[in-house]
Amino acid sequence: MFLLTDEWIPVRPLNGGKPQIISLKNLLCEGKQWTLSLPRDDMELAALQLLICLVQVIFLPENEEALHKRLSEDLSESEYDNAVTPWKERFQLDHHEYPFMQTKGVKAKDFTAMDKLLTGVTGATNCVFVNEPGQGEALCPGCTAIALFNQANNAPSFGGGFKAGLRGGSPVTTLVQAIDLRTTVWLNVLTRPNLEKLFGQPVDITQLPVWFTPIKSGEEISAAQIGLIRGLFWQPAHIELSAPVEGGKCSACGHSASRLYNGFLKEKFNFTVKGLWPHPHSPRLLQTKKGVAEEKFLAFTTAAPAWSSLSSILISKQLNDVKKDKERCRRATVIEQYADYFIGHRLELTVGGYRISKASILERRHEVLHLNNGWAENLDVIESIVSVGQQYHSAIFKVMKIFCEGIKDIKGAGIPVYEIAERQYYRRSDDIIITTLASIDFSEPLSSINNLHVRLKTICHDLFSEFTEPYLHHPKLVRITAIARRNLANSLAELLPQGGSRDVA
Repeated sequence: MFLLTDEWIPVRPLNGGKPQIISLKNLLCEGKQWTLSLPRDDMELAALQLLICLVQVIFLPENEEALHKRLSEDLSESEYDNAVTPWKERFQLDHHEYPFMQTKGVKAKDFTAMDKLLTGVTGATNCVFVNEPGQGEALCPGCTAIALFNQANNAPSFGGGFKAGLRGGSPVTTLVQAIDLRTTVWLNVLTRPNLEKLFGQPVDITQLPVWFTPIKSGEEISAAQIGLIRGLFWQPAHIELSAPVEGGKCSACGHSASRLYNGFLKEKFNFTVKGLWPHPHSPRLLQTKKGVAEEKFLAFTTAAPAWSSLSSILISKQLNDVKKDKERCRRATVIEQYADYFIGHRLELTVGGYRISKASILERRHEVLHLNNGWAENLDVIESIVSVGQQYHSAIFKVMKIFCEGIKDIKGAGIPVYEIAERQYYRRSDDIIITTLASIDFSEPLSSINNLHVRLKTICHDLFSEFTEPYLHHPKLVRITAIARRNLANSLAELLPQGGSRDVA
C-alpha cells in the first residue's frame, strides 16, 4: 500500500453519509468535506497526526501567504502528482526493502498479535466496557499504518528493552481543529519560516526517514541532528509486519480489505538520544532541579481535565532565572503559528494522549476545547479562569481531606471521600469552565468570571453536604464536620473577587 496514492483514510461525509475509504489525493484535491471515522478516538488522533506529517514534509508552505492559499484552494491533480512522485516509495507499507515504519530482517521467535499495536487494548487495565474484544484481530493496511505511527510516536514502549518515542511515553498532543478534515490538516502544517525558527537552522526535506537509514544498535544520537522527516516519522522500535493474510473485514475500522495483517515481529533494540527534539505538536515544560534547567514534554499525570493544563498548553513563558524560576512552558509550535496568523479567530483546540502508570495505560484522553474570539490577546484572562477552577478544586479537596484524616487530636471519618469528591468536582465543573472559555467576552470578562465563582462555590457546598451527610449523626464526627465546614466557608470567602460573607451552611 502506497500512503500517497492508495485509498486508506477512513472518513465519512461531514454532513452525514456512509463511511468510506479515500486517498490523500481525494482529501486534498476534490474539495469535499470529510471527517475521520474510526471507532477509537486515539486512532483518529493518530490518523490526523499522520496526515499532517505527510502534508508537512511533501507540501511545505514557503510562507504565510502560501499557507492561506492552501487553506482557501484545493490542490490541482497535477500539483499533487508532481509533488508526491519523488516521495512515493518512501511511504509504502509493504515495500520489499524499506517498508513504512518498519525494519526488515527483525529476528524474533514468535509473531506478536496485532492487538499489541493498538495501545491499551491488551494489559491489566483493559476493560471490555472500554475496548470491545477482537479489535486487533486483523487490520487493514490503512489501520495498520495508523497503528504503527501511533505506537511509535504517542504511546509507551513495548516494555523493557524497548524505547519510547522522542516525546516520551505519554505526550500531550495539541492541534488546531477546524470544521472538516482538509482544513484541519492545513491549519496544523507549519510554514518554512516557523520551522526554521523552531529548529534554529534551515529545513532539510531531502533527509531519508528512519526505515531507509535505520538507527544503529547502541548509537548515541544528537537531537539537533535528527531533522524534520526523521523526527516526525520517528520509529524507536524494530518492528516488521508478518505477511498479509487473505482479505476480509478489518477489526478496527470495519471496512473490507483485500489483505489484512494479523501479526508482527519485534525485537529489543537500544540507543540513546542526547537532548530534546522540539516536536511541533506538543507543549513543553521547562523545570529547574537543583539549579539545572530540564526540558520535557507535557504529559497527562492525573485525571484532571485538559482545561486545568491550559496555562501550559496556550502560554509560552521563558525560564529567565534558573535559580528562582521553578517551571516555565512553551506552547506547541502549531498553536503558536495559529495565534500569529489567525488573529481574531476562535480556537478549537484538540488535546489528546494517554495517561499511564509505568508502561500501563490508565486511560485514553481526547478533548476539544473552544476559546472565544480574542483568546490570543487575552491569555491572562484564560489564566485567571484556569486559576479560579483550580482554587475551588483545592478548597474542596483540602476540606474533605481534613474531614477524612482529622486534625490534631480530633478524629476524622477515616474514609477517603476526598478522592471521590475530587472526581465529582471535575465532572460537575468541567462543562461550566469549558462553556465560560467558549463564550466569554474578553473585552468585558468580569461578569463571566464572577458567575464562574458563584457556580463553583455552589458545587463545593453541594459536594461537602453530600459527602458529610451520611456521618451527621455519628457523635465522634460532629467536631471534625464542624471544623471542616468552617474551613470550607473561610476558603470560599477568600476566593470571592470582592471578599465575601462566610456563609456557614
